[in-house]
Amino acid sequence: MFGLMNINWVKGSFVFIILFPSLVMASQELAKERKLKAAYLLNFTKYMQWPKGSHSVHKMGFHLCIHSDVPFYEFMQALIARHNQGNNKRRITVNKTLDATLCHMAYFQTPIAQPLTQLANAVIVLESQDVQQANSAIRFYTQAQRVRFEFDLPQLAKAQVSASSELLKLAKIVRK
Repeated sequence: MFGLMNINWVKGSFVFIILFPSLVMASQELAKERKLKAAYLLNFTKYMQWPKGSHSVHKMGFHLCIHSDVPFYEFMQALIARHNQGNNKRRITVNKTLDATLCHMAYFQTPIAQPLTQLANAVIVLESQDVQQANSAIRFYTQAQRVRFEFDLPQLAKAQVSASSELLKLAKIVRK
């Protein structure tokens, strides 16, 4: 009887997956808000200037580090791959923050308690106001059901990075 019940359950699950594939995929798909944050993150790299030097973006390529769940990381990888196939001057490498040796920009969905040397001069971007991470320069937030972002200009200056006036016009400016 137990074997028959297992077979019926498997058959029922199979029928559900075939008849309602969009429901199964919806659980794995990234929310529109998070896709928008990924697009912003990519575009931030176009409107910001990093210093020249030994770990320069110009010499080493741009290193984007992600500390997030798998769906966001995979979506960001696909977005970066598409970016790198185009005629963009700046090639971007995406890595998991804990695996990276160098980060020019790091995105955090959740904080990391220990200090990481690869983040020493990185621009730290936080997914929401609920995330706390030392030395954060950019933070996403939601206002009137729209994704917004704020820039901490002193923290950006500490990383020796400048943002274009066009980008700053879109941001809420924080001066601590």
